[in-house]
Amino acid sequence: CLATLIIMLVGDTYTLINYVSFINYLCYGVTIIGLIVLRWRKPKIFRPIKVNLLIPITYLAFWAFLLIFSLYSEPVVCGVGLIIILTGVPVFFLGVYWRNKPKCVNRLTESMTCWGQKLCFVVYPQCGGAEED
Repeated sequence: CLATLIIMLVGDTYTLINYVSFINYLCYGVTIIGLIVLRWRKPKIFRPIKVNLLIPITYLAFWAFLLIFSLYSEPVVCGVGLIIILTGVPVFFLGVYWRNKPKCVNRLTESMTCWGQKLCFVVYPQCGGAEED
């Protein structure tokens, strides 16, 4: 979010849309790759919707073409998009991967989570321990 805010202040909206479009297409393709990998590695798990593998494989072929074309035609925009994605890596390591955090870091992340939940109305905030019904 911070990187997006900085880009919005510095650049124009068209450039921001290009960054986000590249990021979205990259994430869609990775999701479809995950679907195919799960279909091969765990074929017996329950799936509410099951499609023929030809559909995601065809989608991946077009996705790869569009992604390669984007990388070729606008490498700077794609590079900045990748940098925006990589800004989440430190957040992952600080918030998820690091298991034995000091209590002050845990309190900070819990406070930020609760604040974000209240701000965005995404889930019912569970701040400060047990909530009364």
